[in-house]
Amino acid sequence: MRIIKVLTNKDAKHFNKEAPKYEVVIAGFFMVNCPACDAFKPEWNNFVKSCENKEEPRVLIAEVDSNHAANVDFDTSALEGFPTVYRNVKTKEGVEEFKKERSAKALHHFLKEAIAAKKKVHKREHMHGGKKKTKRKKRRKTKRKTKKRKSRKKRKTKRKRRR
Repeated sequence: MRIIKVLTNKDAKHFNKEAPKYEVVIAGFFMVNCPACDAFKPEWNNFVKSCENKEEPRVLIAEVDSNHAANVDFDTSALEGFPTVYRNVKTKEGVEEFKKERSAKALHHFLKEAIAAKKKVHKREHMHGGKKKTKRKKRRKTKRKTKKRKSRKKRKTKRKRRR
């Protein structure tokens, strides 16, 4: 598990470079001098500390300062207030907001759900051949189409020559 704090523009650029490499990204957005953020911060820190020792190479956890939320390549269109925690799993479309109890235990459950969803999709892809078959089918279709186009062109040129 990788943990990144985004406190400057340089950190935001680093996050933008690193986040696409991970299958699950959990981002906590916090504001300085916010009473709700200050109350949630100890639970978030407990969650982050407990995740530091775990060996899950596909997960990135980020703590983002509100001043740099716009600089981070993360769908924050639904961000209305602070603190807010989102997760982004590569297999699902868009981000999902954390709306449960603000505790380290609930955050762990939020993370485990994301990992389980990713593993389930990953397993399904391997069992059934996944995306490879669809690519092959598409290639075959495009080859057929190009062959048809070429044969049409040949026919047209032959007709022109006859005239």
